[in-house]
This record gives sequence, C-alpha cells and structure tokens, in this order.
Amino acid sequence: MDLYSTFSGGKAVFALNKSGKILSIKEYTVTTEDQPGIRTMWLKDQLEGFPRGYPRYKVVTINEITDVIELRKMEPVFYMTDDPVVWKALGVTQQ
Repeated sequence: MDLYSTFSGGKAVFALNKSGKILSIKEYTVTTEDQPGIRTMWLKDQLEGFPRGYPRYKVVTINEITDVIELRKMEPVFYMTDDPVVWKALGVTQQ
C-alpha cells in the first residue's frame, strides 16, 4: 500500500497494489475538508526512542473504517497502529 499527499497538502491518496504488479487494485483519496484528522497529529508527550518530532500520526476513515497511521521517522515506510493508548491519546474511538 502506498500513501502520499498532494503538493497542496489537502489530499491523502492511498493506493492498494498487488505484489509484483504495476496495476493498482484500488485507490482512495481523502481530503482534509472531509476528514480534518488526516492532518498530522502528535502525542502530547514525546516518546523515548524516536527522533525529535516523531512519531507522527494521521487518523483516516475509509468506507466507515477508521485507522491510525504512524510515521516513526522520516522514511518511505508507514505503520498502522492498533495501540489503544495511542488511539485514546489522539481522541480516536476504536471500532
């Protein structure tokens, strides 16, 4: 799965791809107007073991399913977190 934002920062695009294939299976675009939570969020307190300013989070809902994306450092990798402590700190209700 790829995640990227547009130059304006107003859209986040999620592209689901089949391994080893160039063709996209599905692509979803969410906007900050529809979902203010896709803006970058931080926890109130800095966690140990992370570079300054990380981890960063984005809360996104697609097809009525909410998930939290965790960016641990500046790299081309992102993680999906199911940590209830993080969800609660960000004000997200787990489904």
